[in-house]
Amino acid sequence: MKPDYLIQRNGYWQYHRRVPRTYAGLDGKSSKFVVISTKIAVADDRTGAKAARVAARLNEQQEAHWRSLTSGTPDKQRWQDAVTIARSHGLDYLAPVEAAQRQIEELLSRIETLKIGERRTDVATVDAVLGAVDKPRVMLSDLFTEYEKTQQTPLSKMSPNQKRKWTSAKKRAVEILIEQRGDKALQDITRADAVAYADFWEARTIAEGISASSANKNISHIGGMIRAVDKRLKLGLDSVFSGTRIEGGRDGSRAPFTVDHIRNVILAPGALDGLNDEARDVIYVVMETGCRPSEIVNLSKGRIVLDGDVPYVRIEAEGRLLKTEHSERDIPLVGLALEAMKRHRSGFPRYHDKGSSLSATLMKHMKARKLLPTDKHSVYSFRHAFKDRLKAAECPEEMVDELMGHATGKPKYGDGYGLKLKARYIQSIALTPA
Repeated sequence: MKPDYLIQRNGYWQYHRRVPRTYAGLDGKSSKFVVISTKIAVADDRTGAKAARVAARLNEQQEAHWRSLTSGTPDKQRWQDAVTIARSHGLDYLAPVEAAQRQIEELLSRIETLKIGERRTDVATVDAVLGAVDKPRVMLSDLFTEYEKTQQTPLSKMSPNQKRKWTSAKKRAVEILIEQRGDKALQDITRADAVAYADFWEARTIAEGISASSANKNISHIGGMIRAVDKRLKLGLDSVFSGTRIEGGRDGSRAPFTVDHIRNVILAPGALDGLNDEARDVIYVVMETGCRPSEIVNLSKGRIVLDGDVPYVRIEAEGRLLKTEHSERDIPLVGLALEAMKRHRSGFPRYHDKGSSLSATLMKHMKARKLLPTDKHSVYSFRHAFKDRLKAAECPEEMVDELMGHATGKPKYGDGYGLKLKARYIQSIALTPA
């Protein structure tokens, strides 16, 4: 808040703002200032921290009111401002067709709201309370921008590379839909459009070999974005993309490496020669911890603990978004992983926030050296193999889930399994070169 938005008067904090020249006189008033009490006593909020939050909300409502009085405000902004004004009076914004479905008492209450003070003569307030502003027609070309507004919290936790990949995937899905069906308003998208989009992707899986999983991601991107925007703007859309995913979407699942293959092929002398030190050591850590490669390359120095009774790495959100909330965990280091992390006590700067680059490097090397037994195997196969090895060692199911960063479906109490117990099981499945 700007300093002049909050003042002390008669022992209370008050929102205080000069009316911008652009809006002066639009409401029929000649006052140069808007002054509204926050109803928070200075004695109860010496620093004005609480009052500043209230003033910020009042300022948002006031700006919405000013914009609603101008004829040049875009339809989408006019509708959002009407929603804001309605909420400032403790009401949900309802279009006439929605209001007609409510109880008569609620409608009468809205009318009573307009009788207070000068509200009945305030066009912006009347329009907001009675639902006189049409809902916006959001075009497909605006879909990503509107969706982005619904994702501010997760976006704030993403790393730059995560944001880039997230943005690229969503935007491309929309671009392809527009190429196939034209730039339509969301309200005009039909089931036929959704089915045609799914058919387009299914045809590509047949003709071009694109996996059904990749095709389904694009279909899900569109459906998810439309649902989120519909929920935020209350557009009342039908779920036309529901049930359009392509059958066989699990064709991209990875197969685990066998222990014999890891020991006799991947860890065979010279098999990993040619890889740079960081890429090679990431493989060692992944195979002995079951961590996702992206979790390892984004470790910071403070989350690599090598000097305690049980050396370990801490997987947690730090400048990037973890795949799931359950991914946060401590993983003991043994064998090859421990030796690798001793060589990289400060992490892996070459691949920090560049998981895709690491994956490309590793896959190129493993294919060239014929280290992958089938096309269903990848770097992630180490992670699946780790889980299988734990199960073979009769590791408790809940501990397996905790080490993998999977949801257990049960409430979590305390710190879960301790490092020493986890280290005992991981040590029992440690790999050694053939």
